[in-house]
Amino acid sequence: MVFLFINIIACAALIWASFNIDTRYGIHKSTHPLINLVLLCATLIGLMALVMVMCFWAPPKLALIIAKAVFTLLLWFSVYSCMYLYMFPEFKPNKSITAVNWVLNAVVFVVFFFVPGAFSNVSITPAGEFEVVSNKVFSGALASFYPLTWFETANLLYLVIIPFVSVIVTLVRSENMNGMLDRQRMRLCALGVFTEWLSLVLINIGARRIPLMWSLIMLCFIPQVLLFVRAACTHEIIDYKTSTRLEMRILFRFVIPAVVAGVSFYFIWPLMQDSKVLFFVAWTAANIAFNIVWYFITEFLISKDFMRDRKYEPFFEKALAAIKYEGNGKEIPQELFHAFHKYVTVSHMNIMLDSGEGSLETVWADDEKKFSIPFEDSGFDVLLNLKHPIVFREWLARDYNVAPAREQLQKILADTGAEAFILLNEGRRIVGLLLLYKKMDKNIYMDYDYKAFTKLYSHFFLAGYYMKNMMNESVVGTVNREIRMSGQIITSIQENMDLIKNTKVDAGYKMIPAHNIGGEFIDMIRLTDTRHIIVVGSMSGKGIAASMNMVILKSVIRTFLSEIKDFKKLVEKVNLFIRDELPKGSYFAGLFALIDFSTDTLYYINCGTPALFVYTKAYNNVIEVQGEGKILGFAKDIGPLIKVKKVKLLPGDVVVSCTDGLIETQSIRNEPFGKERVQRSLIENLMYPAGKIAQFTYDALVKFTSKELDDDITLFVMKYLGGSK
Repeated sequence: MVFLFINIIACAALIWASFNIDTRYGIHKSTHPLINLVLLCATLIGLMALVMVMCFWAPPKLALIIAKAVFTLLLWFSVYSCMYLYMFPEFKPNKSITAVNWVLNAVVFVVFFFVPGAFSNVSITPAGEFEVVSNKVFSGALASFYPLTWFETANLLYLVIIPFVSVIVTLVRSENMNGMLDRQRMRLCALGVFTEWLSLVLINIGARRIPLMWSLIMLCFIPQVLLFVRAACTHEIIDYKTSTRLEMRILFRFVIPAVVAGVSFYFIWPLMQDSKVLFFVAWTAANIAFNIVWYFITEFLISKDFMRDRKYEPFFEKALAAIKYEGNGKEIPQELFHAFHKYVTVSHMNIMLDSGEGSLETVWADDEKKFSIPFEDSGFDVLLNLKHPIVFREWLARDYNVAPAREQLQKILADTGAEAFILLNEGRRIVGLLLLYKKMDKNIYMDYDYKAFTKLYSHFFLAGYYMKNMMNESVVGTVNREIRMSGQIITSIQENMDLIKNTKVDAGYKMIPAHNIGGEFIDMIRLTDTRHIIVVGSMSGKGIAASMNMVILKSVIRTFLSEIKDFKKLVEKVNLFIRDELPKGSYFAGLFALIDFSTDTLYYINCGTPALFVYTKAYNNVIEVQGEGKILGFAKDIGPLIKVKKVKLLPGDVVVSCTDGLIETQSIRNEPFGKERVQRSLIENLMYPAGKIAQFTYDALVKFTSKELDDDITLFVMKYLGGSK
């Protein structure tokens, strides 16, 4: 009965696993051959339990038919596994393989069901032996030369010879694969077949002592299936160091505590066996105390480089956050490379920045190699369209989305000798490029690296942008030249936004810096056809420092939107970035808004915006709406301090948001322009388009002050027209 339950439990476990393979391992098709293999293996194990039940309690004829079907399915499974090996990893349709598959399946079916005596009886003997009655293939003199039965011959051919040929072919194919990862995957699949053979041998050895153990024969395929799954989902090269570190972590986390528990039981039990309650209390207390102390020791050891696993992201992020953005920035490239070198194990790095003459030029390299990459025919446009700034050599070969630019991008990697690069861009404007070379552990850049780089992209952009604007003449030219150019650059970045193109809305804005460049900005970001993000606000400070922080923040918000779908969490993430990554004392005052055209609703979070006005046509009145909120950049946890508010928009409603420059600018009599004048200007110009309302409000301010502006002015106006999209 024990073996019956083992088969049933194993069957249920595999069925459960088949439903999780697609989500846990990224296999997105329910008809994927691997999922079919897992389900077929589960079916075999479940049917084996049925055969046992039939042998004990069913009529012999019925048990025989079921047994024939099960063992036929077993050999079909073996054939399917071999076909899986032949097709892995691309699984392209192959008529020849399909034809061979059907022929082999037909042969075993004919032998078991139609050849006389090939499979004549099945039973479980009183001694517990699982017995299949099958005649020898040959009789007479030939039987002495080939003494195997039909059943043994079928098992030898389908479980040993055909899989052996498949393994040899797979290993040969793996040597001809260009990608290291595909070679490793194919070798793992081949190893899966060897584990099946080893399991078969162990089951047969065990059956000599416990005859009924042979009923677990179907479980021999579980290690093979698990290695097939591992091969399909692995995204890293398993080397000696990786396996050694894994074994060390298992030793410290599990083996040593288990040994201590066993040894303590062995020595304490003889001393306290007369008082079992006292023994269990003492033994439990001792083990809890040991495990608490051992936990901290283990965590300390695992944090060291010699035991650290490949999950480097938290350590890498701390190293990037520790880079000090001050002075002329000469140390930034070295600190950036040190972080890549230590945690990603990058052997070399080359930092390239926009030269201003249509190309990227090397400004820093640890090996002093210099390259020049022209923007023309570089393939970067395709990456910008895809919003895919991170490129790995292995990824290039298999992603069809980059097919139009694959040759150009591969040429960049070939000419520079790099294995990967990170394109630093703000919208369509390219700031720089980080060339990453082979890893010191000879591994490839894998999916984990891509996810980590994507999450930490804002750090790379921050480093690139700071170097571009602040490093000395030997790197990118004189600071004076950069300052003269900054007005043009920043203006182009400020105006780089996804203007709202929806017939329900007419949006306009006005941005006027008081001193050529400043830290105020408006950004409109398209999420879908029916949803748009709007950000209005200002960074603290004046001049180039504020403008640089503005550009960085604007880029970071768009980067965060690629991974964060929750509106409030976006603001929380932005707050942490300002607090932890921008220069100390930086803060943002403004408004985050999300407009949903499908529900005619405006959701907003007040982050210190001085005014948000809504004109409602129904009441012919302007009201000031304010959601609870705080300026970003001071509090570490901003979540409890901000709330999402919403306004239902009707045709004819107008939304106006502005920064403090508009409200607080004073006339020559020291009288502020004030909110009342903003509201009055809105009422007086309702019949005009949104852009005109913004312009007329600014004109009213200029007329009111009668002097040069001392503060930046930013004004956003949105007229809601309603109707269908």
